[in-house]
Amino acid sequence: MNEQKELEAEIGKHFMQPENYGKLEDADCVGVGIDHGTKSYVILYIKRDEHTILDAMFGTNGTQDTTTLGSLFTEMIKGDTIEGAIEITSSLERDLQASYAAIPAPKVDTTKPEGEQVERISTEYQDSANMVLTAFRAAMRHYERKQSGIEEEQFEMSIVKTCPYSTKECNLVKKEKKNS
Repeated sequence: MNEQKELEAEIGKHFMQPENYGKLEDADCVGVGIDHGTKSYVILYIKRDEHTILDAMFGTNGTQDTTTLGSLFTEMIKGDTIEGAIEITSSLERDLQASYAAIPAPKVDTTKPEGEQVERISTEYQDSANMVLTAFRAAMRHYERKQSGIEEEQFEMSIVKTCPYSTKECNLVKKEKKNS
């Protein structure tokens, strides 16, 4: 129970005073995680050497949740080894997949007009975390590409949603015609 209170306090701290927000001018790699459905993104700037993440900052046009998660994540990986940061990211990605999978199916009410028959399911929290983690993966890919001689300002990756209810197309059900 004490661990839960500590976690809530840490989240509250990052919610009220986000850390590491802004552009890191001397970043070695820059990754962008994009949600094309909402046009939201997270851009992650990382200063690293061969083995360690020396510094990390981020920017977003997303929600306060996205900002809070970006703040928490950058604090988690700063000073960690590259291998450790990748392990943290992999663990969080597994948790994210489980979170998407746990979203209940939307309720369908065929008595309502088309377009209003299916309850809207929000994946905003999952999508915010997804953008942060995808931005990290994109930054690591950007670094690899730079090492192989590809010069680019940043590397962008689209988030992948594994919930069938997270796109607008999934929120509409065609009304079946009754044979009389």
